[in-house]
Amino acid sequence: MAAAGLNFRDVVVSLGMVPGLEGVGVEGAGVVAETGPGVTRLAVGDRVMGLLPQAMAPVAVADARTLVRVPDGWTLRQAASVPVAFLTAELGLVEGAGLGPGDRVLVHTATGGLGLAALQLARRAGAEVFATASPGKHALLRRLGLDDDHIASSRDLGFRERFLDATGGAGLDVVMNTLSGEFTDASLDLLPRGGRFVEMGKTDIRDPGTVAADHPGVDYLYFDLLAEAPDRIRDGLDRLAAPLADGDLTPPLSSSRDIRHAPEAFATLRAATHLGKIVLTLPHTWDAERTVLVTGGTGTLGRLLARHLVTRHGVRHLLLTSRRGPEAEGAGELVDDLRGLGAHATVVGCDAADRDALAALLAGIPADRPLGAVVHTAGLLDDATVEGMTPAQVERVLRAKVRSAELLDELTEGIDLDAFVLFSSVAGVLGTAGQANYAAANAALDALAVRRRRQGRAAVSVAWGLWEQSSGMTGHLDGQDIGRLARTGTAPLASADGLALFDAALAVDEPGVVATRLDHAVLREQSPATLPAVLRTLAGTGRRRATAPAPGVESDDATLARRLADAAPAERRHTLLELVRNQTATVLRLSGAHDVEDERPFREVGFDSLTAVELRNRINAATGLRLPSTVVFRHPTPAQLADRLHTELVPEQDTDGAATTVLADIGRLRTAVAGITDEERTAVAEELSRLLTEVGGVEDLLNSAGQSDLAAATDDEMFALIDKELEME
Repeated sequence: MAAAGLNFRDVVVSLGMVPGLEGVGVEGAGVVAETGPGVTRLAVGDRVMGLLPQAMAPVAVADARTLVRVPDGWTLRQAASVPVAFLTAELGLVEGAGLGPGDRVLVHTATGGLGLAALQLARRAGAEVFATASPGKHALLRRLGLDDDHIASSRDLGFRERFLDATGGAGLDVVMNTLSGEFTDASLDLLPRGGRFVEMGKTDIRDPGTVAADHPGVDYLYFDLLAEAPDRIRDGLDRLAAPLADGDLTPPLSSSRDIRHAPEAFATLRAATHLGKIVLTLPHTWDAERTVLVTGGTGTLGRLLARHLVTRHGVRHLLLTSRRGPEAEGAGELVDDLRGLGAHATVVGCDAADRDALAALLAGIPADRPLGAVVHTAGLLDDATVEGMTPAQVERVLRAKVRSAELLDELTEGIDLDAFVLFSSVAGVLGTAGQANYAAANAALDALAVRRRRQGRAAVSVAWGLWEQSSGMTGHLDGQDIGRLARTGTAPLASADGLALFDAALAVDEPGVVATRLDHAVLREQSPATLPAVLRTLAGTGRRRATAPAPGVESDDATLARRLADAAPAERRHTLLELVRNQTATVLRLSGAHDVEDERPFREVGFDSLTAVELRNRINAATGLRLPSTVVFRHPTPAQLADRLHTELVPEQDTDGAATTVLADIGRLRTAVAGITDEERTAVAEELSRLLTEVGGVEDLLNSAGQSDLAAATDDEMFALIDKELEME
C-alpha cells in the first residue's frame, strides 16, 4: 500500500456514531505484490487503485474486481483520492438515480471529494447543477463554473428558498444528500414535483415509505457503496477508467498527510475545513529496482550520498549528473566503487537548468528501471554584499539552484516518486553575510517542497549547515570564513553525522527541515542582538521583541551610552577604540584587543567584504547604531572607525561646557606634572608645546613672558609660562 483515501465514513466509525459500522480504511492505491488463482485482469507489479479493506495497513488483500489500473501519469497519492468518490457518484447518483440531460440536481457539500466527483459526472450526464458548501468555499465553486444563482450555503437552511426562487418554485429533480436533521427536511422540500432523493449520509437514514407519504412522488434511495456487489463495482470502475485516463474526468483536489499524522487528518475531516479529499500516505522504502537521479552527483556531497544510498537504502541504479559528467575528477573511480558495492551507476554531463537537456536525460532512463527518486544537490556560490551584488550574480545562483529544481518538479509530474529531496541551506533560514542571492535561492527550494507536499507529491527540503568535508562550493573558504560561520553557533558537520541527518530528514513527515550542528557554548557567548531569532531561542538568550528590559537591567548599548556620558573626552575615545579593537579581534579570531594595531588598515590584516559586514554588525549590536555595510572601508583603521563612532555617539558640547571640561583636565595635568622627574620634563614640555600650537595664542604668551623665541625657553621657563597663562599659581 502506498496511500489510502480518508472518508467521512472513517470518522463515523472512529467516533462510534453508528452501531455495527466497523473498519476504517476502505479505498487506496498501491502496487500488486501477489495474485491469487484465477486473477487475470491484474498482474504483479501493476499500480492499482480501488476498494481495499484495511487500506491503511502496509499490505491489503482485495477482490480483484474492485481494483483497476492507475492511469499513466498519475501518482498513487492522486489515485487513492478517486475510487470511493467517483464510484459513489457514478453508481449512486448517475446510475442509481437515473441522472440525465436536463435534470436539475443539487449536490450538497460540493467541495468535498464526493461533491467534486459528483459535479463532474452530473455535468457529463447533461444535468444542471446546483451546489452547497460553506461560504468560505464558494470561490472554488465559482472557479468550477457555477454562478451565484446555483450556489448556496450548507451551513444554514437558506438554500431551500434560494433554489426554489432560482427555479421559479419548480424545485429540483434530484438531490444528492450528505446532510442530516432539518437540513435533510429542507432538501426534501426542494422536490415539490417529486423526484429522486439519493441519501449518501450514514447518520440520518430515513424510511422510504415515510418519505413517500410526506413528500408525494419522491423516491428515497439510500446508497452504501460497500454494500454493492463486486461485479457492479468492477463495471463501475471499467466505465470510469477511460474518461479518467483521457482526462475527461480528473481526480478531485486532495491533500496528503503521513499516516503518522492520522489524528490531525481525522480532525480536519470532521471539522470540514479542507477542500476535496484527504489522503494518508504510508511510509515506504526506496524501490531498489528504480533509478535514483542525483544532480551534482560527482561533487563531494553527491559522491558521499551515492555510496550512502547504495549501502543504507539498497539503491541499485544511480544516475549521477554534473556539468562535466564523466570528465569530472574522480567520476570513474566513483562508478567503480559503486559497482563494487553492487550498484550500477551512470555519470552524465547535464545542465539541469536547461529544460531540453534535462528532458532528454529523463527520457533516456531505461523502462526496466524507471525513475524512482530525485536528490537535487547541485548549486553554486557567488558571494558579495547586497550593495555590491550584481544582477548577473543573482541570476547565476538562482539558475543553478532554483531553475533546475523547478524543471525537475515540472518534468517529473505524474511520476510517483519515492522521494524528491532538495539540498537547501541554512542561509535561507538564518541569513549569512554576503549571501543574499544564495539565501533567496534556498528559500525558494524550501517553498517548492511545501508546494509539492500540498499537491500530494513527495518532497523534503533539507537546509544544511556547513559540512566538514570540503566541496566544490566550500573549498574556497579559509580559516577566517570558517571562523565567521562558527561564530553563528553552527559548527561543521562530520560526514557520518550529515548522512544520518539525511536519513532523519526522510523519516519525518515535514516538507522542510534544518540539518546542522549547533555549538551551544558559542551561542551563549554571543550577544542576542547578533544572532538570528531562531538561534536566540535555541541558545536560551532570546527575548520577545516587545518585552521591555527587567527593572534595573540595561541593554549593552544603553550601558555604553552611560559610560560615554560619564567619561572625560579622552576616555570616551579610548573606550570606543577598545570596542573596535575587541570586536576586530573577535572577527579575526585573535587572542585579544592587544593584537589589533590602532593605525593598521583593516585590509592589511585580512578583512574582506564579508568580514567587514560582520564587524559592522557586531558594532551596530554593541552601540545601537545603524552603520552602513561600507563603514569599515570608509574608515579603514580601528582608530578612524573609533572616531566615526565618537562622532555618532557623542553629541557636540556647547562652548562653555567644553571649556570647563578642558580646564578641569588641565588641573589634573598640573597635579600630575608636579610628580615627574627632571628627565621626563623634556618630553612633557615637547607635548605641551605642540598642544599650545594647536590651541593658538602662543606668540602672545611668549611676549607676555619677555620671550621672543619658544625654542630658546628652558624646561623650567616653559612650565612657568604655562602656569602663569593658566593662572595656576
